[in-house]
Amino acid sequence: MDLADCFPASYTASRERFLAAARALAPRLGTTLDSRALEVRGPDGGTLALDLALFGARRPTHALVVSSGTHGVEGYAGAAIQHHVLAELLPRLRLAEGTAVVLLHALNPYGFAWGRRVNESNVDLNRNALEHFDASLCDPDYERLFDALNPPDLDPAAEALRWGRVDAFVAEHGERRYQQVAMGGQYRHPQGVQYGGAGREASVRHLLALVTEHLANARSVRWLDVHTGLGASGDCEVVTGASPDSDCYRFSTEVWPGWIRSAASGESLATPLHGLLDRGIEAALPSGCRFAFGFPEFGTYEPMRMIRAIRTDNWLHAHGDRDDATGRAIRAEMLEVFAPASHDWRRRVVATGASLVGQALAGLPGATLPPP
Repeated sequence: MDLADCFPASYTASRERFLAAARALAPRLGTTLDSRALEVRGPDGGTLALDLALFGARRPTHALVVSSGTHGVEGYAGAAIQHHVLAELLPRLRLAEGTAVVLLHALNPYGFAWGRRVNESNVDLNRNALEHFDASLCDPDYERLFDALNPPDLDPAAEALRWGRVDAFVAEHGERRYQQVAMGGQYRHPQGVQYGGAGREASVRHLLALVTEHLANARSVRWLDVHTGLGASGDCEVVTGASPDSDCYRFSTEVWPGWIRSAASGESLATPLHGLLDRGIEAALPSGCRFAFGFPEFGTYEPMRMIRAIRTDNWLHAHGDRDDATGRAIRAEMLEVFAPASHDWRRRVVATGASLVGQALAGLPGATLPPP
C-alpha cells in the first residue's frame, strides 16, 4: 500500500477505519475500546468522539501511546500514522504480560471534523492543560496587535493597513517574536486566535480521565502526539514542553535520541507555550512513573502562511459564512496548510512517524517487533 493512502478522506472515514482495524486485532492482541463522545456533532450530523484503542494488558505497567488530532485539522497526519501502525506494525507485534500499545484517535474530534485547529469553544486544546486559569494572561504585544491578529473584516484596504503593522512589528522584533505573540496562548479573548480557555475543556477532561483510568498502574509511558505546521516541508522535529533539566526530557532523549527539542528552553522551532498537554498528562500519571513525551511536528509551509490561515479561519468562525466562496477558500487553505495534498509529503510523514513509533517499541519492556 502506498504510504500516502494511509491519510483518511475525512474525520468520519478515519474514525470508522480506526475502530474497524482495532476490532480486527482483538483476537491476536486483545483490544479494549473506550470512546468518549462530545455533545456537539459533526458537519454530517454524526458523532464526534475521542476514541481509545488499547492493545495488550488492560492495566499496563509499560505502555506506548500514539495520539492524533489535538489540533483538529492536523489529525489527518496523526491518524495516517495510526492507520499505518494498525495495518503494518500491530499485526506483527508481540506483547508480554503487563505491556500495552494505546492509540488515541482525535483528541479534538470537533476540529478534525470541521477543519479547524481549535475545538467547539474556539479553544486550542494544547493551551488548555493548565491547573489554574488566569484571564489576565495575555501578551501585551497581542493586545497591541489585537485587530491585526483578529480582524473584524477582510476588506482589502483595511487588511493592507493591518498587515503593514505586522510587517513593522516583525521588522523591529523579528518573526520569531511575532510567532510567540500570535501562537503562545492567551486567556482573555474567547473569540481571539490562540484562546486557551477559562477552564479545562471536555476533550481535555476526557483525555486525562482516560489516562487516570487506563494507565493507573503504569511505571513507564512513552507518548507521541502528532502535529503539523512548523518547519520545512516534510521535515520533523519532536518537540517537548519539558525543560532540559527535567526527568521527562532526559527520558525522552533516551527513547528518541537526536530528535527531542524543548520549546521551554528555546531550542525548538516552537516558541514557549502555555498550557501544553504533556504537562497535564504527566501530572495525571501515577507518582514515580517514567514519562517520555514528544510532539512530532511535521513541517508544511512557512510560519507566516500558517499564521495567516489560522487568522482567517478565526475570522470565518466569528464573522463569516463557511459555505460561501470566501468560506470555502479559507477552509481549503486550512486543509492544505496543515494536511498538504502532496503525496511525497504524506509518504514522508507516515514513514517518519512509523520510524518514531518503532524506536519507542524497541525500548518498550515486553514488546517485540519482528521484521516484516
